[in-house]
Amino acid sequence: MDKESINLSLLLIDDTNLLIILNDPDVYRPIKELIIKMQTDYLFISKLSNTIQKDDFQKNGMKSFLKNKKNLYSQFQVMIDITTTRQKYAKRFVEYFKYIKKFFKTKA
Repeated sequence: MDKESINLSLLLIDDTNLLIILNDPDVYRPIKELIIKMQTDYLFISKLSNTIQKDDFQKNGMKSFLKNKKNLYSQFQVMIDITTTRQKYAKRFVEYFKYIKKFFKTKA
């Protein structure tokens, strides 16, 4: 995902809590990219997929969504662990992680 597509994809996100997480300078870039990718992929799949008939587009999209979700959770956990190990304030990251898990749980 290149920089321009990330910027354009960011315009599709209307959830204020997600925007807070994405605008936090201490949240790692790969995490931000995964959040943006998952949100835009979900919107893309939900708009273009045929709900009447099962199609490969939806199956493949959901497979990659679930893989990205697992990757996002593990990267977020690593960020929290690193922050905690360095004895920095990690409470907001834990709150972000709870919200992310709740937000993307409803998607898939």
